[in-house]
Amino acid sequence: MSRKVVLTLLLVAAAGLGVTRFITASDHKDSMLLAGDPAADIADIYTFRSPTNPANVVLAMTVSGFIPPSEASTTFFDPNVLYQWKIDNDGDAVEDLVMQAFVTGTGGHQVMHFRGPAKASELGSTTRVIEGPETATVAVSNTATPIAATRNGMTVFAGVRDDPFFFDLVQFKKIIAGQATSFRNPGVDTFAGTNVLAIVVELPSSMLGGTKLGVWGSTSRPQL
Repeated sequence: MSRKVVLTLLLVAAAGLGVTRFITASDHKDSMLLAGDPAADIADIYTFRSPTNPANVVLAMTVSGFIPPSEASTTFFDPNVLYQWKIDNDGDAVEDLVMQAFVTGTGGHQVMHFRGPAKASELGSTTRVIEGPETATVAVSNTATPIAATRNGMTVFAGVRDDPFFFDLVQFKKIIAGQATSFRNPGVDTFAGTNVLAIVVELPSSMLGGTKLGVWGSTSRPQL
């Protein structure tokens, strides 16, 4: 498989465990290559303890950044893209488990399928779909009303949502250009009003193993 990967590394603790290091990054169409393939362009990866159940962890991935409100109901996932969370649970920066998602269907009738967490069929960006039964499926949400599904203690969601990343990009560019020395207070959210396609999984932390987790995301397409 040829890879279209944007990587965000988050070292986080599973529920009930201490955080020793936390690294974040964000990517919203910062190259022409990625801008030409929005469905495979990762905007952000989030990993955090469930706010309603401390025994659970939430894995979230957003793609296809900067969707205007007028296109929120007509922007869809690509059935040819495999979306993955890579999970390192022993601190060696190599994935021990993967959580995978891929969509079937077109237009407003898509279904997201989930497999894992399980050992990858092969390491690295060329990981293929895990063999075996799916762990969950959910209809993709194309409106403001979310559709979630729960199976075997795992809750999943996929669909369009307001971009959760907040950043004053205009002021940042001024700082880089030497035209300003600090951010504005209050800041201005450059991404306000724009949307992303989000994939979210909440699952028991015990399913991920280890005491501290390294989590990153990838997207990939089959090579013909």
